[in-house]
Amino acid sequence: MKFMIYGANGFVGQVLAIEAITRGFRPVLAGRNAQALAELAQKLDLEYQAFDLQNQDQVIDAISGIDLLMNCAGPFKYTYKPLVDACIREKVHYLDITGEIPVFQAIQARDEEAKAAGVMLMPGTGFDVVPTDCLALHLKNKLPTANELTLAYMQEGPARLPPGSAKTSIELIPFGINIRRNGKLIQAPDPFATRIIDFGSGEKEAVRLNWGDVFTAYYTTGIPNIANYAVLHPKVVARLKQIRKIRLFFRLKWLRRRMQKQLKGGSTPEQRAQSRMHVWGEVKDEQGNTAQARLHGPEAGVVWTIKTCLDSIQEIEKGKVKPGYQTPASVFGADFVLLTEGVTREDV
Repeated sequence: MKFMIYGANGFVGQVLAIEAITRGFRPVLAGRNAQALAELAQKLDLEYQAFDLQNQDQVIDAISGIDLLMNCAGPFKYTYKPLVDACIREKVHYLDITGEIPVFQAIQARDEEAKAAGVMLMPGTGFDVVPTDCLALHLKNKLPTANELTLAYMQEGPARLPPGSAKTSIELIPFGINIRRNGKLIQAPDPFATRIIDFGSGEKEAVRLNWGDVFTAYYTTGIPNIANYAVLHPKVVARLKQIRKIRLFFRLKWLRRRMQKQLKGGSTPEQRAQSRMHVWGEVKDEQGNTAQARLHGPEAGVVWTIKTCLDSIQEIEKGKVKPGYQTPASVFGADFVLLTEGVTREDV
């Protein structure tokens, strides 16, 4: 299978390209920065294509002959559309690592076009949202009558968000906190809600958080009520509360850019090796029955993300393809996440 990594010279894209080679792939590197791509391509002995997403003819020419495109260039609201347009036209499967709810919505809206073209559109093949998506389906299988789903995560260790993910989190501030209620996406009436959760090492306080699952897990499981939480450092929680009170001001592009310039760089390989991610999920039904489960895996922003990306590509190479908008677990199954080395699941 011939696939392209767009954003290959970015923080996650570079690691993905290196890991892809170890699995026997020879991806085509792509992005805007021709010099950076040329240097990386020479180092890895790979092909590269430099092109501007504002020029649709360039995009179409670049992906001609490609079977699959993996978009690693976030924030994805700025990159997904020209790539999806070209993929549908050229019959190229599209994957990315977004966690942005508006991007999931926009790509899902292209479902019928993609089906007609025989193309699979699968945004969210990184930590956003493979582990949580698979856990949601696992829980739905345990309690088929479930009508409420809660998902949460907690990181242990010093790893920081990749730069692209951190920038994206700032881009999403104006959208507030979304939950799904009775099948509809709505603004959470209680955006500062907390929940006590045991991830396997004792109870922790988790705060309500925006996460792609409020959109994607609905398509995977059909569960109409969904919310997400995360355990964050108290200083981060305090800052989030301040920001959420003035979130509408973040519609101003200059303010978002100012905050993004203050961000620190991504984590080092050593920091990632010292970090672990824990995911928890619970479903309930109208009779009060519940089911809980946990996932434990490596650092999420880079390590777990690149592994699920490549696992997804390998599954597609085996023929696991379903045209149209798809979620990872709906195509690959609830146990797909367990293919990743170092990932374990436990029912609670």
